[in-house]
Amino acid sequence: MAESFVFEIANSLLVKLASAAYKEASRANGVYEDLQRFNATLSIVRGVLLDAEEKRKQQHALSEWLKQIQDICIEAEDVLDEFE
Repeated sequence: MAESFVFEIANSLLVKLASAAYKEASRANGVYEDLQRFNATLSIVRGVLLDAEEKRKQQHALSEWLKQIQDICIEAEDVLDEFE
C-alpha cells in the first residue's frame, strides 16, 4: 500500500518534534509539555490514518475525514515551521 500524503505530513511532524533542536527550543519557550502531548496525539493519529487509508475506497466519510486531517496537519506543519 502506498502511504498517503497526509500520513507523510504526520510523519514529517513527528520527526521534527523528535529533533533535539525542537526539544531545546520548546523547553526554552515553555511549551515542551504541550509539544510532547501533541507528539503523543499525533502518533495515535498516524496509526488511525494507516487504518483509514485501507478503508478509504469503501467509505466516503473516511475520504472527507482524511481531507480534513490533511488540512490540520498542513496547518500544524506551518506552525512548527514558524516555531523553528
